[in-house]
Amino acid sequence: MSGIAMSVIFGLSFLFTKNALDFTTPYNFLSIRFLFASLSFLILFALKIIKIKNTKKLYKLLIVAFFQPILYFIFETNGLKFASSSEAGILIATIPIFITFLSPFILKEKVPKINYLFVFLSFSGVLLIMGLNVNEGFKGKILILFAVFSAVFYNFASKYFSKEFSPQEVTFVMMITGWIFFTILALINRELNYNVISNKNVFISAIYLGIFSSTIAFFLINYMLSKVSPVQSSIFSNLTTVVSVIAGFFIRHERITFNHIIGMSLIILGVWGVNYFKYRSEK
Repeated sequence: MSGIAMSVIFGLSFLFTKNALDFTTPYNFLSIRFLFASLSFLILFALKIIKIKNTKKLYKLLIVAFFQPILYFIFETNGLKFASSSEAGILIATIPIFITFLSPFILKEKVPKINYLFVFLSFSGVLLIMGLNVNEGFKGKILILFAVFSAVFYNFASKYFSKEFSPQEVTFVMMITGWIFFTILALINRELNYNVISNKNVFISAIYLGIFSSTIAFFLINYMLSKVSPVQSSIFSNLTTVVSVIAGFFIRHERITFNHIIGMSLIILGVWGVNYFKYRSEK
């Protein structure tokens, strides 16, 4: 349920990001986004809805925040300047593949051999939907690839620290660190301008991306990682492509082709297969 909810939230986030970036710069909006995320967390903390217990040891979680959101958003934001969104989407869809192959070495987790098949099925679905659009954006592809590895190691780090910290604590450090870092980066680049919040498009996007796509979605990911393996958790990220296609159809009245239907079916089959056979093997 957490994986499906996270996929829906992230799947709709592209619409809000695009709307906001028409009126402000990337680093300024990232600062605003994580400001809203941090404020929402602090309000929940003040109302005692969430609890932060290991306050003296929270510094350990900076390694998680270093990979996500810091490194991931730096590489993704700059990579999208040189690579198309479809190419970025295809590369991002390789995250579960890298996690599946690296988990046995880094986390010493056993991965059922059939899971490799379902991971590739899911990736094939993303490839079918987005198409293989190859251009000269080599620099952009390299930067997106760095974003992919940042996400991979974030999954491993969050899983590792889930034994010591709660999902709320991990998410809290990620949001606060993200706000501080991107505010400083926006200041250095002379981009910081919170006046743009008065713009309706920026404000609505900041609410959605700050509260839903940051606080809630990352909490769901960290919660998943505290319960299941990164292999099972990461495969749900490909469901965001399915949500994006369906949202595009209903909201932007975009056409759904036969390739989309086959691609979405492969993604869903891949997500089901990875989780079913990993669960069965553990049982």
